[in-house]
Amino acid sequence: MPLRRKEIVFAGITDAVLGVMRHRFLLGCLVAVGAIVFWSSHVTAANAAPGDIGFEGPSTGTLNAVTGEKPESKVWWNDGLWWASMWSQSAGGYHIFRLNTADQSWVDTGTQLDNRGSSRADTLWDASSGKLYVSSHVFSTGSSSGSPARLYRFSYNAGTDSYSLDSGFPVQIGNYKSEALTIAKDSTGQLWATWKQGTTFVVNASVCNPGCNDAVWGTPFTPTVPGTKTTFNSDDISAVIAFAGKVGVFWSNQTNGTDYFAVHEDSSPDTSWSGEIALSGSGLADDHINMKSDASGRVYAVVKTSRDVSTDPLILLLVRSTSGTWTSTTVGLKADHHTRPIVELDEAGQTIHVFATSPESGGLIYEKTSPMGSTAFPAGKGTVVMKNADGELNNVTSTKQNVSPATGLVVVATGQHFYFHQYFTLGGGGGGTAPTAAFSASPTSGNAPLTVQFTDASTGGPTSWQWDFQDDGSIDSTQQNPSFVYTNPGTYSVKLNVSNTSGSGSLTKTGYISVSPAGVTLAFNPTDDSFVRSNLPNEQNGSLNNLRSFKSAAETDSYLKFTVTGLTGPLASAKLRLFVVDASPNAGILYRVDDVTWSEQTITWTNKPPTSATIGPAGPAKLGTWVEIDLGSTITGDGTYSFALVGTYPDAAWFSSKEGANSPQLVLTQS
Repeated sequence: MPLRRKEIVFAGITDAVLGVMRHRFLLGCLVAVGAIVFWSSHVTAANAAPGDIGFEGPSTGTLNAVTGEKPESKVWWNDGLWWASMWSQSAGGYHIFRLNTADQSWVDTGTQLDNRGSSRADTLWDASSGKLYVSSHVFSTGSSSGSPARLYRFSYNAGTDSYSLDSGFPVQIGNYKSEALTIAKDSTGQLWATWKQGTTFVVNASVCNPGCNDAVWGTPFTPTVPGTKTTFNSDDISAVIAFAGKVGVFWSNQTNGTDYFAVHEDSSPDTSWSGEIALSGSGLADDHINMKSDASGRVYAVVKTSRDVSTDPLILLLVRSTSGTWTSTTVGLKADHHTRPIVELDEAGQTIHVFATSPESGGLIYEKTSPMGSTAFPAGKGTVVMKNADGELNNVTSTKQNVSPATGLVVVATGQHFYFHQYFTLGGGGGGTAPTAAFSASPTSGNAPLTVQFTDASTGGPTSWQWDFQDDGSIDSTQQNPSFVYTNPGTYSVKLNVSNTSGSGSLTKTGYISVSPAGVTLAFNPTDDSFVRSNLPNEQNGSLNNLRSFKSAAETDSYLKFTVTGLTGPLASAKLRLFVVDASPNAGILYRVDDVTWSEQTITWTNKPPTSATIGPAGPAKLGTWVEIDLGSTITGDGTYSFALVGTYPDAAWFSSKEGANSPQLVLTQS
């Protein structure tokens, strides 16, 4: 069975380091004199913990967000294999890794890239020349000189599946820290790069006189682009793409709400550019850009806006026709809270794939697709394709190349100091078939609160399940055969998405569950919730998306506070409901807390209010389900009530907080 996370506690160690140490230790490590972690220098086996969607990969050590930044690509396809620029923890630098799709493990080839941990890369495989190009720059959201931007070039040996650095490389192509630096190669063999420098962007190119020399570059410059504004604010970025005998530079300009595109004809002087407006309007520009082009020369740019109204478009796909006309299609709204989108094209399947994180602070990786011939994306967040049960994911990245069933598709993200990836066969490669969704439920009608058992009947070998029991766009469970409690009367549609490495299937049963009233039921979310830890007595966790209970050498307790209004009579039942995001055989004991003056923003172990009457044990916490604790006669009328879930067991239980996807609930049913 896979190893799973335990709550390892050492005083004085930060949450970031603890996040690395938590991953999948055996319970016996808790009583060992010391914990020793063996990191393989060659192979990192895929690890799927309960609740994961996708595959956990190598450790990123103490580094964060190494799969950023937005327009950059860290992954490429070559010689029937997927490759990536990844941090090698054992070597202390970035290496070329190879994906073994048989067991979804990443193999460190030992080929070194940049050894600067603060650097970010953009990778470009050029099949026509058999060369791999990797640009690398020191990451900074600002811009300052004195940090060389480098270009590496590698040759590939198909006999040994290995890359070797070409003589004379790396070469310096710039001397600035930057948020993003991307490269492209035009039809003449000239290399191009662009990045933010100060309050503008610059481009640079390899020297062609007349033949192109990858190792000799010019001086970075800001091109003169008629009809555009090349000065912008410090949060804007640029990106470059080669297409149809041209090179294009796309940049955001938040000073006037405009996304611009500059076009350079191959073989024209390096300083010759024409300008286009890709998108313009109040709040329509932001520094999230990712581009691809198709065989006909159309350019696809997925961008983020700065709009802040829930019904406003947040993610847009902009498409440039071969005649230079731009159109836009909404991918997601502000209410969907997508961020850092990327676009991938499957021309064989005529499908546009857009991947993005939600929520914007980090969480799950979602996919939305559209036909290439008639661009339109479904409403909502999309399908969850990557989920790390240990915490948040962000900064999804993939390849510059267009994909097909012959290549499949690999997307990679990071979170909790580990890489995470998903592999799609796109109907080819793996020889499998996409699953077909089917399910049943019992009962399908009854009085509230109604507990319904759902049974998966899907065919085609699904390996992941996403249930939406109320058809509201939120994933309620990832178990194969879950149960769900409907607390409010009404008629509910139920949706099931199933997937495997060959694809996915979906089924919605409209009006499938009918719940009748059984007394008036009121449900309240907490006004405040947080957890406190004895080994970190001054730590504040009120803004995190989880609650915890744990006890070994140290103790972790969770506090919740609710304000009850609208009670008109005696209660038939009162229950506290907590959604489990990390399982444990024992979730702790619930106590009443008489002091209701504490706040989630200020509560710590040092100042936590004392517990009073014991309410009862929480019982086992099963992943992806709701733990329900009977409150007895604790609730006596309108007012503010406070509770403490006290840890009693050395296997940590984690629950979604009010900042998480499934907020705690105080459910009151009146007689």
